[in-house]
Amino acid sequence: MAMSKLHTIGEVASTCGVSRKTLRFYEELGLLAPDYVCPSNGYRYYSEDTMHMIPILKYYKQMGFRLNEMSGVGDTANYFYHQQNFLSKLTELKKEEERIQNCYQSVSDWLNLLNEGVMATENDISDISLKYIEQDYYYFMEQPFEYDYKKSIINITWINYLEQHNSEITGPVVLYFDDYQEKAAGKCQQVIVTQKPCKNNQHTLPLKDFGGQMYLCMYHRGNPGESSEKYAHMEAWAKEHDYTLGPGCYERFVIDYWSLKNQEKFVTEIMIPVAK
Repeated sequence: MAMSKLHTIGEVASTCGVSRKTLRFYEELGLLAPDYVCPSNGYRYYSEDTMHMIPILKYYKQMGFRLNEMSGVGDTANYFYHQQNFLSKLTELKKEEERIQNCYQSVSDWLNLLNEGVMATENDISDISLKYIEQDYYYFMEQPFEYDYKKSIINITWINYLEQHNSEITGPVVLYFDDYQEKAAGKCQQVIVTQKPCKNNQHTLPLKDFGGQMYLCMYHRGNPGESSEKYAHMEAWAKEHDYTLGPGCYERFVIDYWSLKNQEKFVTEIMIPVAK
């Protein structure tokens, strides 16, 4: 091969926008071999045809292929390799897309909770309100309850259960008590921990329905263990406006131990099913 038609490694690096180190690494991996190596000094030379492989390798990198997945890129004799490689990569990228979507959803939901809590605190929102909550489905686990809120919210047993089933959650921890009066009186001994699944979960765990009806709602700011007074206010409001409460209730933790250590800045939404 005429040397006048070959390019030095430096020329190739400059022309194609890659480093010499990268070209040598490509060679080590068998992705891009020089057309000629000088026996006396080891200098490497590349033809233009070989240089044209570099944009292809770059594009493969853009598509998410790792270098060790590009071993057959230069094989132009059979496109079967490319088809199988692309199908495999699409499957991998789909899983990565779902993982990123779950991450995005979790971060977005947590940010929304912080914004909600700040709004409730800065605007001193303490009114009782009626809300219709759209029906949804949550993961759940029944556990003993000893009014140790930190243990129920930063719930190691719950998190281990979800991890064992490869189930990711998002949004606030929501505790369900089957009798709001016993909960307010400090007599509940059982709780159902619930949390919303991420969109891309396969839902291998059983689900509990939540919502699909009206709720009487009120924010409690401060130590979640000191919310009994809020229940009394809600009960009085329901009686005055001729509503029937319960029998169960939900406590939805907007700002809690996951975000802060100072209980005085916690925000909890109490939600009791209500009907005329």
